[in-house]
Amino acid sequence: MKRSQLKEILKPIVKEVLNEASSKTMSITDFVKKYGKKYDWLLKAKTKDAEVSMGKDKKVVWNDGIWQSGKWKDGIWNQGTWQNGNWEDGIWKDGTWKKGIWKKGTWKKGTWLDGTWWKGIWENGIWENGSWWKGMWKNGIWHNGIWEIGDWRNGIWNDGTWLNGDWWNGKWKYGLWRKGIWENGEWLNGTWLDGAWFKGIWYHGTWKKGTWKNGEWLGGTWKDGTWNKGTWKSKEKHPNER
Repeated sequence: MKRSQLKEILKPIVKEVLNEASSKTMSITDFVKKYGKKYDWLLKAKTKDAEVSMGKDKKVVWNDGIWQSGKWKDGIWNQGTWQNGNWEDGIWKDGTWKKGIWKKGTWKKGTWLDGTWWKGIWENGIWENGSWWKGMWKNGIWHNGIWEIGDWRNGIWNDGTWLNGDWWNGKWKYGLWRKGIWENGEWLNGTWLDGAWFKGIWYHGTWKKGTWKNGEWLGGTWKDGTWNKGTWKSKEKHPNER
């Protein structure tokens, strides 16, 4: 057998061995000893029962444990509990976030209890409370908190305060909307202070002012604003007839 042929046969085997070696779970102390001072930021953090490994992209993988405080620089979080600290960047796959500051990265799923979100992509999960500054919300359940600005693509909004941003689709159950752009979706109840409504179904609630471009109004209280077109099914007098 030629050397080149043997090399091709052994290539997947070597690759598998290397992947297994790099994915071996270990303590933070052993991890830093093995991979160098580049990962000293893990030692500076306060943790408990941490299980980490090396990812294929040479980034740390957090497999389980409790992050009590400190600065997370980058990597993949598979599961575990985040009690407090600063998240600089990375991918959060699952787990429980209790408190802290999220600066950027991608949230796949999990439960967010409280804290401050600066920017990033939220793909799915449960948001209990906290402050959202900017970023993209793709899907999930929002229970309460303050939304400063950002893009809401889909999901369920149960309660809270919306200050500004773009709402593309989803279900709004209750809360306070101060201003922003509503592209489409279902409004079940709550208070709308100002903004532009382009399309969707309004079931109930109070509209104080703003511009209604199109959509279906089924009920609620219209205080003031501009009605362009749409379907009015409320017993109240049409805005353009007042």
